[in-house]
Amino acid sequence: MTPTTTPEAMGAAVAIVGMAGRFPGAATTDELWQGLLDGVESVRRFSDEEMAEAGVSPERIASPGRVPRGADLADADLFDAGFFGVTQRDARLMDPQQRVFLTCAWQALEDAGLAANAPGGPVGVFASTSMSTYLLANVLRSAEYADAALTYPVLLGNDKDFLATRVSYKLDLRGPSMTVQSACSSSLTAVHLACQALARGEVRAALAGGVSITFPQTSGYEYQEGGILSRDGHCRVFDAASAGTIKGNGCGVVVLKRLADALEDGDRVYAVIRGTAVNNDGSDKIGFTAPGPQGQRAVIKAAVEASGVPAAHVGYVETHGTGTVVGDPLELQALSAAYEEAGGPAPDCAIGSLKANVGHLDAAAGVTGLIKAALALYHQKVPRQINYDTPNPHLRLDDRPYTVPTETVEHSPAAPLRAAAVSSFGLGGTNAHAVLAAPPVRQEPPAGQPGIPYPVVLSARDAEALADQARALRALLDTPEPPAVRDIAYTLFTGRPLLPVRHVFTAATHDELRAGLDALLAGAPANSALPDTGWVHGPALKTSLPGYPFRQERHWIEPTPRADAVAAAPADTPAAGAAQTLTTAAGAAVAPDMADDDVLERVIELLEQGLGMDQIAPDDDFYELGGDSLLAVEMVTALRSIFDIALDVDEFARLRTPDEMAAQIRAARSGTAAERSGITPVRDGEGTPVYLVPPAGGTNFLYFRLADQMAPGAPLRALSFPSDPALRPGTLRELAALYVEWIRREQPQGPYRLGGYSFGGNVVFEMALQLQRSGETVERLVMLDAHVPETYVAGHLDEEEFQAVFPVLFEAAAVRGVDPEMLREQGFLDVWQHNHDLLKGYYPDRRFEGDLVLLQAEEPEGDALLDALRMNPRDKSVWGAHITGHLLVDKVPGDHFSMFDEGDRIARLGAALGAALAQSDQEG
Repeated sequence: MTPTTTPEAMGAAVAIVGMAGRFPGAATTDELWQGLLDGVESVRRFSDEEMAEAGVSPERIASPGRVPRGADLADADLFDAGFFGVTQRDARLMDPQQRVFLTCAWQALEDAGLAANAPGGPVGVFASTSMSTYLLANVLRSAEYADAALTYPVLLGNDKDFLATRVSYKLDLRGPSMTVQSACSSSLTAVHLACQALARGEVRAALAGGVSITFPQTSGYEYQEGGILSRDGHCRVFDAASAGTIKGNGCGVVVLKRLADALEDGDRVYAVIRGTAVNNDGSDKIGFTAPGPQGQRAVIKAAVEASGVPAAHVGYVETHGTGTVVGDPLELQALSAAYEEAGGPAPDCAIGSLKANVGHLDAAAGVTGLIKAALALYHQKVPRQINYDTPNPHLRLDDRPYTVPTETVEHSPAAPLRAAAVSSFGLGGTNAHAVLAAPPVRQEPPAGQPGIPYPVVLSARDAEALADQARALRALLDTPEPPAVRDIAYTLFTGRPLLPVRHVFTAATHDELRAGLDALLAGAPANSALPDTGWVHGPALKTSLPGYPFRQERHWIEPTPRADAVAAAPADTPAAGAAQTLTTAAGAAVAPDMADDDVLERVIELLEQGLGMDQIAPDDDFYELGGDSLLAVEMVTALRSIFDIALDVDEFARLRTPDEMAAQIRAARSGTAAERSGITPVRDGEGTPVYLVPPAGGTNFLYFRLADQMAPGAPLRALSFPSDPALRPGTLRELAALYVEWIRREQPQGPYRLGGYSFGGNVVFEMALQLQRSGETVERLVMLDAHVPETYVAGHLDEEEFQAVFPVLFEAAAVRGVDPEMLREQGFLDVWQHNHDLLKGYYPDRRFEGDLVLLQAEEPEGDALLDALRMNPRDKSVWGAHITGHLLVDKVPGDHFSMFDEGDRIARLGAALGAALAQSDQEG
């Protein structure tokens, strides 16, 4: 090991264990590195046609000061919305910067072999972004969303505040999550904050990085004498012909862990961050936007001192290096002074800046420089500096120990590159500097016993993606030196999240691994049974494996010239974005006497508007297209208004296609719709049906989502909460009696199977007692995280008090993308309060004779909501005192609300519910 890995050094050292990014001319960090070694300049010339498409007028294109060059990012309009659970509408509204950053965050975790839900502590997110020019240039200039800047969907998709928190939400990361903004130094400042969080023990790992994509990308720019942008469209850092920088577009993300943890986990370490510092120039400079040499000097000195790395070990510095005639000399002056005070850098210390290759990446510049420096240490190579011929005389390189490499410098074991540094200085004066050391020598674990089979776990969102993963892994095995089977299995088992579609097999050799993959690709039945225990096969190393095969599609809003935006808006849809909801659009759009032949067309139109997509087919599935319960509420309200029919959310939930919706509407209008029984089919099946009771909100939408995650089995039926307030029972026992009456109409005799989530669990418990009292058998009783009755023995809340609680309830339930007032207006608040009152007045009068299955959330709800509702939380094991049999508890990930989150959580909840019901089948 190198001297930087002594126990004392490891205590504060931070390992870079994963990275991902997209850059001009490079779709990955590997491609970026190869481009740097090859001396690729990814700045290109834009054609007149490209500039015209970007909205540049013919006069401006022909202007002699026009510089038709830039470093654009390919495929910035593409995104796998389905993978991340984003509706088509929200994907179109979302700033591509946020879409790209979210994707790169996932890929960085994959590169690190870090599963978000793995044990060990929370993962933080520290992220930076540039201003949303997509909002200004596209969204607000479109006919559809003109003047919609303050609507929820537009704000959530484009405001900087939601960059980091969206990643935490979508990837289920529980550490600190914050957007960090300090102009060009933002992402290196984010790295600094992430290192501090690691040092304090707040997180076990952190994502840090930034993104900057300016739209339109291909407009070029107008050169201004004395400005920061280059006269000729090339960035010539350190060169005598320096004339400014060039705008680049890209994204970079790193995954950081404490070095000691990284070594213990067998992580691949690119480099070790030994010290960082951040400061501001204050007023010690000639202007707000001017560089501050004294501030730069101070931050560099502070970082070197914090690192404990001898200054003489630093053999490469990735400078801020913008290629400006004044900025570069001032930066080198500060750099030289700071390192001289610390003892001087290594002789002939190389300096460089990748802005010459990919342009100035603004909020992503610092982290991209960090990635370059880390890869230089990892590969022991310093790429050559392009666009450099004659040194800028103001740099005084003859008097300073710095060199600008014109050829790639390869270091040897005898003369290694021991340390490197990165500078990033923000417009406005926030300066950041980081000192990195080479990674420790990776120690191979002791060889295990020959022939030990390792579990190989592949998972994806669907069968097609699973097959793509198998093909990519199969191709890796055909490379000259594939990773060890042990390391492949370890990385898949511990470093990748479990997705709904899985295939598991064992392999001890590369040939067995190939055979297992070939069998899957040949159509062998998938085996989804996971090993009973965690990784118990001895030490192993994380290794690089193919990433998830995203299916990227274009999501884009085309701008309309501002003067024409309102005029171009459809006549039946207000141009103001505040009215861009199905509810308001439905108001006076269509007369109730619409011809039956036009019903389907109008339903599809509404779905396309709500989902933000075109060409929905009559047999497309609402849920597979991205529909959710909140959009269902809007659809139900709109359909009621347009067609003057009675329709509730539970009814709508079973209408999966536009054809089915249109048929229901026609039947309701003609009076031929079947009379509601109070019971809604969730799915067909064989055997004894399972009756499910809704939670306090009164809707069964979540049961339809759960059914999609369950293996085929018994029929599922959902009991509907009475929609007419006048018919709602006044006590929980009366509600249970009403539900018992309904199910006995369908199934006159037992055995019965009952299930319910939250409030619904308490109701099914009382239903079970009533059925047993009448002599019937209840063979299965399943609760989804229902509180014990003792929790509710407290004071009631009056209407005004419950109104005040509603925002807390709304926040705890993590309802995204909808105005709380809409739910209030749709009656959810009234139903929730009514059912909460029922709970406060109920306590069982006897014990249930039999077993009870409890699917319990692993995480607590939080005290804020429980206190506001005057609930006294008790351990859910108290349910055991209310039954004569066994309390069978199965823990599921998430809390009371997030256990239904898309992805692994709802998949595991669905599997647990299916297993509980399947056990009943086996016993029968």
